[in-house]
Amino acid sequence: MAEKLRFCILGPAYPLRGGIAQYLAILYSLLQTEHEVSFVSFKRQYPSFLFPGETQLDPGKPRIDVKPEPLIDSICPLSWYRTFRYLKKLKPHLLIFKWWTPFFAPCYATICFLARRFVGARVVFICDNVIPHERRIVDRFLTSLAFSQVDYFITLSHSVMEDLRALKPKAVAAEIAHPSYTYFTFGKTEPEEAKKEIGVTGRVILFFGYVRPYKGVHVLLDAFAKARREIHAKLVVVGEFYEPKDPYLERIDKLGLGQDVMLVDRYVSDDEVGVFFSAADVVILPYTSATQSGVIQIAFAFHKPVISTAVGGIPEVVNDGINGILVPPCDSDALSAAMERFFRENLSASFVANIRKDSPAFSWTPLVEALERYCSQSAGG
Repeated sequence: MAEKLRFCILGPAYPLRGGIAQYLAILYSLLQTEHEVSFVSFKRQYPSFLFPGETQLDPGKPRIDVKPEPLIDSICPLSWYRTFRYLKKLKPHLLIFKWWTPFFAPCYATICFLARRFVGARVVFICDNVIPHERRIVDRFLTSLAFSQVDYFITLSHSVMEDLRALKPKAVAAEIAHPSYTYFTFGKTEPEEAKKEIGVTGRVILFFGYVRPYKGVHVLLDAFAKARREIHAKLVVVGEFYEPKDPYLERIDKLGLGQDVMLVDRYVSDDEVGVFFSAADVVILPYTSATQSGVIQIAFAFHKPVISTAVGGIPEVVNDGINGILVPPCDSDALSAAMERFFRENLSASFVANIRKDSPAFSWTPLVEALERYCSQSAGG
């Protein structure tokens, strides 16, 4: 390219926790090998009373140092203006945001408006979804507000692209598969050692991610109760509960699952993620609704098969009978039968071989190249 491109990523960064911060850290590390990349993070992402978890901070250590500038307060307009002033000094060609919730619409829309008008930067939104899973009456309005200031969209599944076209038919957009989270695989633990480390033996079925109604853990517990005598496995549920835990504990007790279900009710730091995935024989996603899932890409990075419900864009990634098994949502009988089939037919070896073979399909290269092309065009390259 004629000149080094200038990118600025805006979003959560360590010490803020979660998959969005991890995703953007990987993207930063890849872009900065060839270009000038800055990172503007939050000094306050959510007001504490709006955050359902115990803490917004990651207790572990960062895998990638993105050297963030913590400027954005999601509910303080003065910080949005300060962010604009900072961008005015940087003069980036392209601003990159991850979009996953309309909560940030006023903040993002203001920063984007000022940067496009007075800095000449272009704006890209990488969309996990268009409208969130748990919808509110104002979501469509807020999303439209933010999207009005976006020049280019990247969606991570076809179902999200369809939602984008329904909201903004003339959007300039590209569809790129959600890349694999190789972020967690450094220093990978051997399966038996990992099982010993988390305190289990034998077969392990892993659910990973925070617990909310649409995640379908209640369906999973019913299904596991039906299958456990056949499969002789442990169900390990790892993730912070974003709703009351007591109904789940009561269900576990009622179904007599106390000896076979392990609940790890907390946010798991980046340092620990690999141990749980290494210990798993199969990763299970019983979601009642979804657009796509980063958990699948963590599983595939560890070459772990997936049993999932066929919702949203998940069937675009989980190929039934090839690298995993798909079942209808909210169907505990089908989910139970899938678990039994996976172990009874010893499907792991063939699924793992196919995951390894298909790993190039989930490379970060298409995303990086799409951003470079658009940024080059925006910079007049």
